[in-house]
Amino acid sequence: MDKQGVLQRFTRFGVMGLAALGIMTVTAGAAQAKTTCSNNDRHVICFTINKVGSDLYDVSVGIDVRMSRADADAIIAQAGDPVDAWAMGADWFDNAEFRVPLAWVNSNDNGLSAQFSIRVPYNALDEDPDGGDELYARVRLFDQRTSTKTFKSRELHSPF
Repeated sequence: MDKQGVLQRFTRFGVMGLAALGIMTVTAGAAQAKTTCSNNDRHVICFTINKVGSDLYDVSVGIDVRMSRADADAIIAQAGDPVDAWAMGADWFDNAEFRVPLAWVNSNDNGLSAQFSIRVPYNALDEDPDGGDELYARVRLFDQRTSTKTFKSRELHSPF
């Protein structure tokens, strides 16, 4: 038996095994994020909760609303925030858990797009004391020319 050849193969496969283990570790870390998206012919909304520490979570909401660029520009130009987002508890009374601050909003050829984000501790996500937390994102678009439109994401279920 060629000891040098065995050592080279062991080293090569050992390094490949460690690389695969590293990829699995990175993938497992990325798998901590929970995302749900829903859409229809007028909008797309996504809601993500991503564990980033032992007790910290990044919460983000993104929305694209189909409309003309001129309408999107008019909504963005009006006084006050054109949109807001809240993380909502999905209970029989749909309680507002916390506001998700606006990161950016813009207009484009497809309409209006906005992104919201916040970092929160776990207790902000704990909307049911007996466990079984269900949250969804609610985005309101304020069009002072017409009315307020409300969009809801699908629910995300604990554990987050």
